[in-house]
Amino acid sequence: MPGRVRLQPPATRCPMTQRSLILTLTCCAAAATALAAGAATPALPPGAAGFDARHAERGDHAGRRPLRSVRLDDAASTAPRGGGVPAAWSALGPYGGDVTSVAASPTQPDLVFAGTAPGGAGGGTLYRSTDGAAHWSAVPALAFRSVFDIAFATTGTVFVGTDGGVFSSSDGGNSWTQHDLGIGPNQLTAAIAVDPGNPSTIWAGVDDAFGTQAANIVRSTDGGATWSNVTPARPTPMSATAIAIHPVDPQIVIATFGGWMGGGEVWVTTNGGSSWTNRSTGLPANPIRAVHYDGIRLLVGGGQMFGSQFVGLYASTDLGQTWTALHDAGWPLRVVTDIAVDPTDPQTILAAIDGGGINRTTDGGATWETGIGGSTILSAQSVRYAPGNPDVILVGASSLGVYRSADGGDAFAASTIGIAELPLMAVDTSPAEPDHVAVAFQGNNNGGILTSADGGATWTAEPVPPTRYSNVRYAPDGTLFALSSGPSSVAPEGLYRRNGDGSWTSLGPDQGTLFESDLSAIRFGSTASTIYLGGADFGVAGSERTVWRSTDGGATWTKTHEGTAGDKVVDIEIVAGSGGQRLVATYDGPEGGALRSADGGVDWSGAVTGLPGFARFGRLCSSPAAPGMTYMSMWDSWGTGAVYRSTDDGASWTSTGWSGGNLSDIACHPQEAGVLYAAQQSATAVIRSTDGGASFTAFAAGLDAAGSPTELALSRAGEARLYLSTTRGSFVTPRDGAADAIFADGFD
Repeated sequence: MPGRVRLQPPATRCPMTQRSLILTLTCCAAAATALAAGAATPALPPGAAGFDARHAERGDHAGRRPLRSVRLDDAASTAPRGGGVPAAWSALGPYGGDVTSVAASPTQPDLVFAGTAPGGAGGGTLYRSTDGAAHWSAVPALAFRSVFDIAFATTGTVFVGTDGGVFSSSDGGNSWTQHDLGIGPNQLTAAIAVDPGNPSTIWAGVDDAFGTQAANIVRSTDGGATWSNVTPARPTPMSATAIAIHPVDPQIVIATFGGWMGGGEVWVTTNGGSSWTNRSTGLPANPIRAVHYDGIRLLVGGGQMFGSQFVGLYASTDLGQTWTALHDAGWPLRVVTDIAVDPTDPQTILAAIDGGGINRTTDGGATWETGIGGSTILSAQSVRYAPGNPDVILVGASSLGVYRSADGGDAFAASTIGIAELPLMAVDTSPAEPDHVAVAFQGNNNGGILTSADGGATWTAEPVPPTRYSNVRYAPDGTLFALSSGPSSVAPEGLYRRNGDGSWTSLGPDQGTLFESDLSAIRFGSTASTIYLGGADFGVAGSERTVWRSTDGGATWTKTHEGTAGDKVVDIEIVAGSGGQRLVATYDGPEGGALRSADGGVDWSGAVTGLPGFARFGRLCSSPAAPGMTYMSMWDSWGTGAVYRSTDDGASWTSTGWSGGNLSDIACHPQEAGVLYAAQQSATAVIRSTDGGASFTAFAAGLDAAGSPTELALSRAGEARLYLSTTRGSFVTPRDGAADAIFADGFD
């Protein structure tokens, strides 16, 4: 069970970073298709936005959550260990999601909308808050509709750019109208702008659908009933990313563009789109993603993590004929995703930074504060001032959802209750503190670690670099470690350790200044001094599967295994009863397989005897209750899963005889031999066996709201609990089942 990675490891290498990516293509299409066939996301319940069963989670990382009404040990006190008592899963959170845009109404101050687009792709949702972003509920009409931009007209009508074009509501989000852009099937709308003087005039920026959609700027003069293609005359299509309209002269419009793999431009029209002028000279030829225009000063920003295609922030007072860089050498990252200007003070500018939070200047760009108000943990995608109140700032961030400041940006706090879309990679519990839980999450080029010291009642965002985190593990002494898989432009990849003062230290292994180590598995020996890491080399280092070993707590590292190119070690387990000398590791690749070591991880050899030719995404567990026994879960085809066992430290394997859905993890009961738990990609997310894997029964009561499972974790102290991380938060149940359901948020 230690050393887990999420189910779709190829997706962690996807270089998609722009929010306007077309949704029909991903770099993991085959795996995504298999997952979609096996585990459909539950539909929203009928009714208004007041209560959504998917969002009956009980807290966000700001710690605002009702108290649990029942302790887990109370529910499980009479349950026989390993018996046939059903599970009683309850949601723990944390709240979050990939929020691409957030905006407040100019006519109803407490009405706020936020849109999500998981990983910049499909499956998002529009959320509405009626209490100033304190609580959120999904808008049923736009359920599973990814949102990329939100704009209000001065009348209060809201327009939303989605993967299905433009939607609008004139009654606060109670009812919605979809507007056909008239440009064919590819209508992913990444940018929306409404004429401040005429709410019937709307401009929309459209994704280029990987070069197949040439209508990238469209305009409506009748409130969205009809649209005209007013795209600048470019040689090839390029996605429009942002639009700004002159506050007084609606004929002057600025549009920015960005290619999904690179390139970017700024175009200006002074006649309402009849003709355009390219004003990109003087700017980096990288994606431009943000624009702000007050009629005098034009601001543009951009950049993307992939390929270190940096831009920063630029200003022009002659409508783009000349440009001046406003960023300075103090900016850690020059990847601007949005721009906001204080409506009462044009010298105060906010820049949303992908991977760096919010940067602020109060003197027009002469000096800057970076990562203000504790926002450095955010991969910010949207920043807006609340209309009529420049003290209130709303930020949409990848993974962590919505953050809010009530003091002009001096302090930000999570404001995400109800947005339950945080995709977790891993979960673990402390062997020293029973209620300490940690989860790892990641987006395309962002992520983090969230921890709870009260069993999931409240969550804290750890001050780690906002990179992709593939794993999190507590060492035997309770020290917390996490694995970052880049991007190295933000912080070095590799293992990080939380120190006694709450800070984090990078431990490596470091193979160079670029992204060379794609690591995903962690396993400790009997103490925190011995650490094993598994993964693969990357980039200039090659693509071979690897195992790393340290015997001094991560101070130095030795690569003890370098195997076949194209494979990746995804799990490492110490065989119970071996004194830490015999280890088994699984690797993924075109076929998958296993490795074994008989000398404490110094030497490794193949261990595939008895395994099927297709043994993908293998996970391992070994229990003190069955010394010498090792279990391996896997995908044995793109549509089925299987469990194998070994009694000789991986030298040979035998099927348990069970076949079912694709498995993402397996866990061994620490006290009862033959009791196994498995997470699978099907309607029954967790199953349990009491006969060594020969048969399994459902152990999933309460998981209807869960996303695709990624990892199981057994508590190692205190109450006997089983934790599950999913693509929609984490869940917990008494390990051996419960006769009575456990409440969640007061509902039973």
